Parts: sequence; C-alpha cells; structure tokens
Amino acid sequence: MEKNTLLAMFLSAIVIIAWSWLIPTLDPPVVPPQKSSTSTEETAEAMVSSNETAIGSSGMSDLETSVLSSAPKAPDETLEAKEIVVETDYYRAVIDTRGGVLTSLLLNNYQHFKSRVTLAEWIPFLEGILGKTRPDTNTERNQVQMIKRSLQNQLQTLDIQFKENPELAERFRKTVFASNEESIFIEKEGNSKQLILTSPVISGIQVVKTLTFYPESFVIDYDVDIVNRNDATQPISIRHIFGEGRLPDFPGQALGYVHVGPMYAVGGDIETEDTDDLDEGPITMKNMQWLGIADYYFIAAAAAQTTYKNGFFEALPRVFQGQQNWEAYFGISLPPTDLLPNKMVESNFKLYYGPKDVTEMEKFGNDLPLSFDLTLEEIAGPLLQLLLWIESHVGNYGVAIIILTIIVRLVLFPLTYRGSKSMKRMQQLQPRIKKLQEKYKNNREKLGQEMMALYKKHKVNPVGGCLPMLLQLPIFFGLYSALSTAVELRHAPFYGWIQDLAAPDGLGITPILMGISMYFMQKMTPTGMMDPNHVKIMQMLPIIFTVFTFTFPSGLVLYWVTSNVLSLGQQYLINRIKVPDFAD
Repeated sequence: MEKNTLLAMFLSAIVIIAWSWLIPTLDPPVVPPQKSSTSTEETAEAMVSSNETAIGSSGMSDLETSVLSSAPKAPDETLEAKEIVVETDYYRAVIDTRGGVLTSLLLNNYQHFKSRVTLAEWIPFLEGILGKTRPDTNTERNQVQMIKRSLQNQLQTLDIQFKENPELAERFRKTVFASNEESIFIEKEGNSKQLILTSPVISGIQVVKTLTFYPESFVIDYDVDIVNRNDATQPISIRHIFGEGRLPDFPGQALGYVHVGPMYAVGGDIETEDTDDLDEGPITMKNMQWLGIADYYFIAAAAAQTTYKNGFFEALPRVFQGQQNWEAYFGISLPPTDLLPNKMVESNFKLYYGPKDVTEMEKFGNDLPLSFDLTLEEIAGPLLQLLLWIESHVGNYGVAIIILTIIVRLVLFPLTYRGSKSMKRMQQLQPRIKKLQEKYKNNREKLGQEMMALYKKHKVNPVGGCLPMLLQLPIFFGLYSALSTAVELRHAPFYGWIQDLAAPDGLGITPILMGISMYFMQKMTPTGMMDPNHVKIMQMLPIIFTVFTFTFPSGLVLYWVTSNVLSLGQQYLINRIKVPDFAD
C-alpha cells in the first residue's frame, strides 16, 4: 500500500476522533589554450574571455605543468586504469581514472544498515512492514554509499556528455585520464587539496577536471575545462552528469510524508518532481539555485557557479528482478557553442553528497537547507530544535522524546483542564438539552437559538472539550515530520529492543502499549454526551491505531505512548474534581 494512502487513512481516522469529540596516463599536448569567447550573448555567460590566463600558466604544481607541457599522444583504451582514493574525516571517495568519474563516496559517520530484532525473523510476511533484521548485501564497511551506480553501464557520476556527438562522449568514458595525485588524505584541521585529471586529445578535444576537497565538509568544488586542440572550430553541446542519489536503505524504512526523488530550489522556494513522470521525457529548469536527488535523510546536489544555469532531470529504465522501473539522474547543461581553435569552455560547480544536516548544508550555501522540507515547519522546526537541545544534555534521543512529551503536556495542561471541565459542564446540561430537543424537534432554528441561550446563561463552551485535542494534532504531525526527516535520529538507539528510533518497532511492543493506553484513556473519558454510534467508532480506534503505528517510527510511537500515560494521570486527577451543579 502506498505511503500516501496510509497517511490519508490515518488522517481520516484523526478527523473521525475530532468530529466525535466535537458533536527528497596519457599526456596532453604542448600548446596551452586560451579561454574562449563565443558568438552569442547567452553562451558567453558560460565562457571566459580569450584574454584570461591560459591553463598551466599560474597556480599549477610542477607535476601539473609537466603534464600539460608533454607531447600529445593518441588515446589508448587498453591502458590500465587506477583508482584514486580521497579520504577526509567526513567521507572516503574513489575516483576512477578511466573516464575521470566518481565511483564511490562512503560517509564515515553514517551506517547503511543497522541490525535489529523484528518479528519478520519468525514471521517472514511481516518483512514488508517491519523490515529485515539484517541485510542480504552490504556496502563497504557498512557505510552509507552516496553513489548509487545502478546505471553505471549507461552513465556515471561526473560523466561528460556531448549532446550532438554521443560517440565522442563514449570514448572519453573509456579513456584513461592522467592525474596529479596517486591518493589524497586530508586531516581534520588540514588544508584543502586538489585532484587534477587530464585526458588525452580525442577528435581534437581535451578535458581537464579539477576537484577540490575540503576538511570537515561534504562540499566538493568541481571545475571542468573543455579544450579545442584542433585547428578548426568545433561545435559542441556539453552536459555534466552528477548522479542518481544514494544507494537506498533496505525495506522497512519508516513511513513518512517526505519527498524522495528529484528536487530543486528556485527563487528561495523548493520544487519537487516525481521520478515516475520522467518516463515521459526530461524535466528542465533555468536559473535554479541548486538541483539534486534527495531521500529521507540524505541528498546529492549540485549548484552551477556561473551565471548561466540550465538544469535537468532524466530517467533511464532499469530491470530488477524481472520488473522495470525508472532511475532518475540529474545534471547541468551548457548552451551550444562553436569552440574556436586553442580556446576552451570553463564550467564551475559546487557538489554536495551527504546528510540533510542543516549545519553541513549551510556550508554549501545556495539555500540547500530548503531540502530539509518539514510538514508544518512552523511547529516541526522548533520542536526538532528543542529535541536536539534536550538530547545534548541527556545523551539519548529516546529519553529526550519523553522529556519533550512531558514539556508539551505541561504547556497544554491549562487548556486540557479547562476542556475537561467544559465537558463535565456539558454533561450536566444534557438533560436540559434533551428537553429542548424534544420541545423544538420540528423547529431547528428555534432549537439552535435556545441551545445557544442555554450555553450563554451557564457560561459553557460547547467546543471547549475538543480544543486541547485539536491543538495536539499539529504538534503530533509536526513531530511526526521531524522524526521522519531528522538524520540525527536515524539509527539512534533508545534502550533494549529499540535500537533505531527512526525505524518501526520491530517487535511491535510500543504500538501495542499505545493501543492499550488509548483504550484505558477512552474508558476514563466521559462519553455521555456522544452519539451511541460515535461511541462504537471510538471503541474501534485503539485497534485501528495499533495497526497503523506498526509502520511508524518507534520514536513517534514512544511520544504517543508517553503522552497517553500522562493523559491518563491528568484525566484521573480531573475526574476527581467536583463540578457544582447548575442552579435553576
């Protein structure tokens, strides 16, 4: 069942309650090129004028200068490629010199899968709801892999496409780039380092890729120079590919109303696209601040650093286990241009492959924190910040959730007390209301007037009993959104069998406790003023919600159970409060 369908059913059930109580290495050539000017105003924005500094003339290491001054050779696709490993405190990246592509980026501090106990170990058909106890396969060192590579035979991350010349693009994919480094290691408080990949000349075109890696950041600067080494002008249309997003989690990820797939920011707003829509063709956008592919907790994103920005999302079919689905990827294209001899097109990008952590995304800039898209953000944002602050003092997110629940209940207690008192007053008025209903059963307008007069005379608010519950609904959904998207809670343990507060309770203990506590709450809540049919519906809700919460993040169910237990205590105290009868 689709997650949106489940959410709609859950929301419908919530509305029923409210109503009932109410009434996402080969050497390059010798000649250093100049950066090209172009014939159109639009293309000029993607280029650098011809009087700019030529490649190799400044800021180059001795090795780079040596590489660029070597005699040109024809590409040899039989040469053995090598893998260049880049290690920082944040990640371990691997660049393949064949094609100069990014083949792996493992996040050091995030596990791909966390083993846990679930009922699916003994009841296999529950695996689709609760998830697996352990993975069938694993990533290297069980780290989150940000490079998916499901389409690696068709495209790879940091591929360069020549739109009008696919054969040329394929040759660059198969050729081996020369590199200025064998490996790169960046200490936690060290300096940034560059990896320069230089291709041989193919059909008069040479490609130079420069990647800059930083300590304590998921940001990578990516600069590409496309050089015309020919004596004739060459028409080119360049597209840069930035990947498919990350390798997904195993089945059983927490249900959440969170966009998974293509998204981009434009004009300070976030826009999303559905991967299924890409089977009808690419989606393009201009002047976006960034674009990328996101899921619940992580995002792969790119931002062009030049004035001209033309992003795209496309999808390719992929057959898996006999079924075809569509895999989305994203990139940025440059305008077509006629590249003059000994000139080059320069492209500059910022890349981000990492968690949707606001602090880290702010290092990228370009409004990337917009990807942290919360439902009811005005409520969810402060709740999440308060939760993180509490956890920083207690050291356990489960304990922090319990403390947060207590704070919320204390803040709402005055309203809860007044609401319960109002419900008791309404019960006392029931005999008089029934008399009015009998007296004016054929005159609904008069009945309404008399009932309002009765409420006004005795200072009773007919909706006062529902107000506390209605106020709790946005808090509940705000926290639901926060727990479904906050990477801090991913794999965060509580105690005992709950080892991941962002995943469903594998044993179903907290959902059952929620159902039991909800049942006793109903027993203690006055129902004398309710319609008998509504009472029957209310009696079914503990069972319905127990089933629903089997798929909810265990942290959210923990909040609900704690809230119910506190409500039971509050209701017990309120029920002992005597409300004087009305004077005639």
